[in-house]
Amino acid sequence: MRSLKRWLCLLLCAACCLAIFPYTPTEAKAAESTWAASWSTAPIHTGYYYGSRVFNDFLINASVRTVIQTTVGGEKLRLRFSNRYGTSALEIAAVRVARTGKLSDTEIIEGTSLPVTFNGSTSVSIPAGETIYSDAVDMHTENLEKISVSAYYASFAAITTGGMTNALSYVEMGNVIDEKTFSANAPLTLTSGTITYHTTPFLCGVDTWGEGNSCVVWFGDSTLANNSPYYLAEKLYRGGATNIGVAQEAIIGNQLLHDITGATSISHLYGEAGLTRFKEDVLDQSGVKAVFVKIGINDILHPLTKSMSGLIPHSTTEDIIAGYQQLIRMAQEKGIAIYFFGRQAWKGYQREFYGAEENDLTWSQRADDMRAVLNNWLRYSSGAGYISVDALNDPQDATRIYAPYTTDGAHLTDLGAQVLVDLIPNAYLTNRTLSSIRQYYANGGTDIINYTPENLYTKYTPPATTQQNQQSSQQEDVMTGGATLPTSASAASPTIPPTTRIAITNPAGAVVTEVVLVELTTAPTTVPTATETTSLPEEKIETLSTTAKVGIILFALLSVGVVSFGVIYGINKKKAED
Repeated sequence: MRSLKRWLCLLLCAACCLAIFPYTPTEAKAAESTWAASWSTAPIHTGYYYGSRVFNDFLINASVRTVIQTTVGGEKLRLRFSNRYGTSALEIAAVRVARTGKLSDTEIIEGTSLPVTFNGSTSVSIPAGETIYSDAVDMHTENLEKISVSAYYASFAAITTGGMTNALSYVEMGNVIDEKTFSANAPLTLTSGTITYHTTPFLCGVDTWGEGNSCVVWFGDSTLANNSPYYLAEKLYRGGATNIGVAQEAIIGNQLLHDITGATSISHLYGEAGLTRFKEDVLDQSGVKAVFVKIGINDILHPLTKSMSGLIPHSTTEDIIAGYQQLIRMAQEKGIAIYFFGRQAWKGYQREFYGAEENDLTWSQRADDMRAVLNNWLRYSSGAGYISVDALNDPQDATRIYAPYTTDGAHLTDLGAQVLVDLIPNAYLTNRTLSSIRQYYANGGTDIINYTPENLYTKYTPPATTQQNQQSSQQEDVMTGGATLPTSASAASPTIPPTTRIAITNPAGAVVTEVVLVELTTAPTTVPTATETTSLPEEKIETLSTTAKVGIILFALLSVGVVSFGVIYGINKKKAED
């Protein structure tokens, strides 16, 4: 009997050891692969307002090639398209993704073009007001690599939804999405004073699937709508934090509290209020862990401009602080760390609104005092942390930005963007030590726009599974588990509504340009409801090693053995007592 007890104790000890064995520190360190935002642009309503009439650019039998730069790599990617401000379904006939060698032109690398599908179909119909993800594409990408997304619009598509920063898009007639180059030599742009908008129709995000991937979001106004997200991504990459992406969700002219659509012909380009768009543009991003906020100064300044005086409401510092508190609450409820940049100086800012010869905004001490009140509150707010931007100030005048850091007194040069990134404490980003990105460039570092991954693919053959998927998606009958695939956009009617030739003028009355637009019969709502209709389930990646699996099996067998010995022991004990 003693021998039986001894064996039982030994077996229990062995079982305990094996129970711990599959979860050793080495195994625990293995990060699970996840989706994370690698590139994004904040979608806005891209139409032009003339009184109560709304006009839009449009596409028909046209291909759009959008050139973007990723911030975090991965083994797969997926695309996000938005029809948030559409008045009818958006039909996309075909989409392809490829590698590109330069950010400023349309050339793709031969042999790298891959088809993109949506629930197995090469075409997709996106209902008005909604946002969708594509299927995962088996395409490995590196941090800071440039890729091109090409979409073909066979039937009429009014460009009601699009980003206005963080990408370059080119248009070519016909279905040329697999061509090596486009003949178009200039991207879609709109210039207003010192600001240049780059239109990106419908495409608003690219996620990558990689080990331990996560992202931070850059949320704010034009003072963040620059190259700062890429400088941050590069700083993280060079410091060894290679699995953190940076999502750009800054909108030029954006306010925290108010939508100002219709105040001027292009004021809708300033986007929905930050409070309205915060959920979809920040909280719903894939893999988001933190958000960096720089918004609120336009709530003070816009009502003071000549072009919008009397057309939009004034905001008090109490109003703006209440808005910040709402952002903090929304972020904390999602478990997302929220950090606030200070509002930066702006004296000397020359805002020439849409070609007007006179300055649209005059600096005032009262407005600057409001900025100081906001900064003082943010410094001691209940957010995760505050980032002072005083280092951007002119050493001789704290109400101005130092000249080398600004383009016009308010917006940042590349040097200013580098300084801004370096102001973020390392602890807000990673537990690694990160070197100064400004110092890197001061020592002759390569321009981020011309960055090329060390293992850039010069030739890429799609895997066999991808080729098979492409062939099966072209068949008329596709097994979809009972679901109905969207009707191909190419089968839609190519007719378009009547077009109008519009002369766009500045406040002084001088003609700036003339464009052909289409007037929609149904005006979009001011605050449409946008939901993700095709939120694809994340793939389950097996994370247990073979050793762990063997340990679990042995543990199960030993558990059975222990129970058996226990039963035998009980029977023998009863017999002995009898």
